[in-house]
Amino acid sequence: MTEETLQIIEDGGAAVMPIGETCLIAEIAEADYFGDDEAQKRYRKGLLKTRFAVRQAVVKLAKAGNPQALKTYEEMLAESTSDSPDKAKSDDKDPFADL
Repeated sequence: MTEETLQIIEDGGAAVMPIGETCLIAEIAEADYFGDDEAQKRYRKGLLKTRFAVRQAVVKLAKAGNPQALKTYEEMLAESTSDSPDKAKSDDKDPFADL
């Protein structure tokens, strides 16, 4: 696939578009997408870039004291530490101590 096509796929992931719609915009068959490891990687990269930006925004709002953002932050914190080998240590720590 061309770099232009891969960028369209990454942009589709960043916009959290379904893969089928992303393929239509990129003018490729879904089979071509699923057969190309780089295309799948770029779609996931786009998704993760958006997830990262949203998480940054939530943290910023939580720091400002937004109640819903604080709740979401606590959920994100639990999710991010749930598979950590140091989970027992992190449970004792104030989640806002490092903010």
